[in-house]
Amino acid sequence: MELPLIGRDGEIERFGVLLRRAAPGRPAVLILDGPPEIGCGRLLRELAEAGRRLGAAVATSPGRIVLVRDRAELRPGTADPRFPERLAASAPVLVVTERQPVLAGPPAEVHRVVLGPLGRADVRRLITARLGATADDRLADLAQVAAGRPGAILDLIAGLHEEGLLRLGEPQRRQWRTVTVSGVARLPERTRVRLAHRLDTLSAPARHLVQAVTAVRSPVSPARLSELLGGSVVGLLPDVEEALDSGLLVPVGDALAFSHELVRAVVEASMPHSVVAALRHEQGPPRRPRARRAVAPRPLTADWSLLSARELEVAELVGLALTNQQIAGRLGRSPHTVNYHLRQIFRKFGLASRVELVSLLRLRGQPGVR
Repeated sequence: MELPLIGRDGEIERFGVLLRRAAPGRPAVLILDGPPEIGCGRLLRELAEAGRRLGAAVATSPGRIVLVRDRAELRPGTADPRFPERLAASAPVLVVTERQPVLAGPPAEVHRVVLGPLGRADVRRLITARLGATADDRLADLAQVAAGRPGAILDLIAGLHEEGLLRLGEPQRRQWRTVTVSGVARLPERTRVRLAHRLDTLSAPARHLVQAVTAVRSPVSPARLSELLGGSVVGLLPDVEEALDSGLLVPVGDALAFSHELVRAVVEASMPHSVVAALRHEQGPPRRPRARRAVAPRPLTADWSLLSARELEVAELVGLALTNQQIAGRLGRSPHTVNYHLRQIFRKFGLASRVELVSLLRLRGQPGVR
């Protein structure tokens, strides 16, 4: 028996509005979109049933349903979902597709719905529906590895069951809890493999971004990531979007974080221990909060003799507002090499950002500044 659809009331309501607005000669199209395991296919099946309950004639094909609002307007033999254009000229038609192109025929009123993650309350409701009992706080916390995606949540529950990592509490409470090892929840192997596969299928820049997040305390701002990776925030946007689409990272206000600390562990396991240690070392000392710098600002002085010739050259090019990629082109080196030199400069001067380095460069050569 299929579980009830949870957390998609707004999408079903919008579907009903579009079905009522469809008119002969101007079909309506609703495109369902979203990241993997977010439930587009399940919602599509639910909308087909909703259409039948509303009295519409419904024809289905993989990834698409075609609805004619009034069965009386449907001529025999015309309800072929492969050719909704034949229906649209004379009947009110709504086409719902799962990440597919829109109609090639008459002009259509097109709407796109991007399914978002389930909220915490809906995640608990889904777990309760699946287990027949509520989840305790530890199980609800572990479910965050699924990043609010229904398919991933159900896969996690299945894996916990398979490995005996779920226990039902006292009969009077009827509450499921996770089995922990030394107080720490375990990921089932199928979930760990799923997360590792998501990381492996990312593009190289997006994978490096996710791996870089392991080097800092979450949540981390895109500006901080741009410093770590040696580029601009704008240049990181496609990689940030891809990382969020994978579910490994989630937005926390204006920053990014792992969906759960156990996801960080999976990402760290994908890298050699030496690389993990180097990433943490390259952070340098913890950055001082802005409030502390405002009270006791760092002296704008620097001993430039501490820098090597190459480091000084890199610093001067940073002062020209060049990105690491542009500096690499000027020097005939890779961006990774430029980033390494920049990290060395930051370490030697105790800096936290390019902005601070530029401030030092502006004062260089003034009286009293070394």
